[in-house]
Amino acid sequence: MRFATFIAMSQLVFTILLSATAVQIGWWLVAAWLLCRKERAREDAPPRPVSVIICARNEAPRLRERLPAILRQQYSDFEVLVVDHHSTDDTAAVLAGLAGEYPQLRILQAKTEATAGKKEALTQGIAAARHDLLLLTDADCRPASPFWLQRMAAKAGQRTQLVLGYGPYEKRPGLLNAFVRFEAAYTALQYFAFALAGLPYMGVGRNLLYDRSLFRQTGGFAGHTELASGDDDLFVNAVATGSNTRICLQPEAFTWSEPKTTCRDYVRQKRRHLSTAVRYRFVHQLALSMLAGSQMLHYGLAAFCLLAGIHPGAACSLLLLRWGLLTGLAFPLTRRLAVADLRFFFPLLDLGLCGYYLYFLPAAFFPKKRPLW
Repeated sequence: MRFATFIAMSQLVFTILLSATAVQIGWWLVAAWLLCRKERAREDAPPRPVSVIICARNEAPRLRERLPAILRQQYSDFEVLVVDHHSTDDTAAVLAGLAGEYPQLRILQAKTEATAGKKEALTQGIAAARHDLLLLTDADCRPASPFWLQRMAAKAGQRTQLVLGYGPYEKRPGLLNAFVRFEAAYTALQYFAFALAGLPYMGVGRNLLYDRSLFRQTGGFAGHTELASGDDDLFVNAVATGSNTRICLQPEAFTWSEPKTTCRDYVRQKRRHLSTAVRYRFVHQLALSMLAGSQMLHYGLAAFCLLAGIHPGAACSLLLLRWGLLTGLAFPLTRRLAVADLRFFFPLLDLGLCGYYLYFLPAAFFPKKRPLW
C-alpha cells in the first residue's frame, strides 16, 4: 500500500510539474509573439494639446538636471505643470528659475494634503491642467528623446483614452541594479502583453497618458485614497478596457528613471507598490497568480523530483526546455525592453524571481507589515 501510495503521489507531483511547465512555456511564447510582432497598421491621431503633469517633493537636484529635457520636447502645443508637493528644499527656487527660461512651465503649489502619497496633489494638478490630454511622469524621469511627448500623444485617438508607456531604469553597476532592471522589464512584459491581448490591468506613472474625461468619469482615485500607491496601476486597473487602451513601446517614447541603489530602499519601494495588488480585478489577480504560481511550481517541483528520484530525467528535461526557450526569447525581448545587456543572464534572473515572489508575497496581503531589513 505504501509503495502504491508513493507511486500515486509521484505521478501527481510530476503531472503538476508538467502542467506548470506547459503554462510557463505557453505564456512566454504568447507574450513574445504579442510584444515582438509588427504593430498593426493604424493611423495615429492628429496632434492634440497636452498637459505634462509632474508631482515633486524635495526634488530640486533632479528637476534642475532632468526637467529641461521635458521642457524642450518637439511638440506644437503643450504645457508642463509641476505640482510642488510641500517641498522644503530648493525646489521652488529651481522651478522659478526654469519658468523664467521656459514659458510652457507652470508651477502649482499643492494645498494641504489629506490622503496618503501624492494622489491629492496629482488630483489638484489634473484639475488645474489647461489641456484635457494628460501625460504623467515623475521628477526623476528623463525622456529618451525630444519626441517622447509626440510619440505618446500620437497614440491617443477618438477611441483610445489611455496609453501605456514604458519606463525602464538606468543601468548602474552591481547585481541589485541588474535585478531591478530585469524585474521592471518583466513587469512591463506582463502588462504590455495583457494589454495587447485585450486585458489591460496596469500602467506606470513614470510614463502614462490619459484623457481627463476618463479621470472624471470614474471618480479619479476615490476608490483607494487611503493607499499611498495606486495613482497609476489601480487607476488603470479600474478604467482600462481592451478598446480604450493602447501601448507605446517606441524607444523614443521611453522615460528613463533612477533606480534604487540599496536593498532597503528597493524593498520599501516594492512593498509599497505591491500592496495594491489585492485591489486588482479578480480576473487580473487570477491570471497573475497563475503565472507566478506556475513559475514557482516549475522550479520547486522540478527540484523536488530530482532530489526524490521521481522521473529525474524528465524533470531535468523540462527545466532545460524552459531555460532553452528563455535563452532564445531573451534576444528579441531584451532588445524590445531596453535591457539587452541582461540577455545572457535571463534564465538566472528568471530563477531569482521565485525568491522575489516568496519574499514579497506577504506585502500584497499584509501591507502594513514591516520589511525584514
